[in-house]
Amino acid sequence: MSSILKRAFLGFLAGLLAGTLVLGIGGRLAMRGIALMGGLKGGFSWGGTMEVVLLGLIIGAISGTIYGVLSNYLFKNKWSAGGLYGLLAFVAILVLPIEGKGAAKGFPDLQVPISLIFGGLHVVYGVVLAFLFGRMNRTE
Repeated sequence: MSSILKRAFLGFLAGLLAGTLVLGIGGRLAMRGIALMGGLKGGFSWGGTMEVVLLGLIIGAISGTIYGVLSNYLFKNKWSAGGLYGLLAFVAILVLPIEGKGAAKGFPDLQVPISLIFGGLHVVYGVVLAFLFGRMNRTE
């Protein structure tokens, strides 16, 4: 397998795992916290949870593949590279023309905390992605 295909595949796997855990499950927990901050009660559903986890999985797999391909061109310090990559992924999502931007639309007074929470999740995602990718990409 060529080096770039190997890195892309390992990035895909690392992104799949990191995206599911951090963006999916972490994102769902963050959404619940934001709802509570906004004064909403109840509102938990398995369907909604699975949708968020699946979205985290998809975003993770796609951006993980990109990370794997770019991994040779990023900073030598993989922790910094992962955090920066996560931050860039968050910025990319912010500029997408998605109607409403999710939770921020429902809670206009909480836009700054919401952005900080989800921005932080993406940075954590990037660091976890870099860690997992580094562990998987060991050559001995």
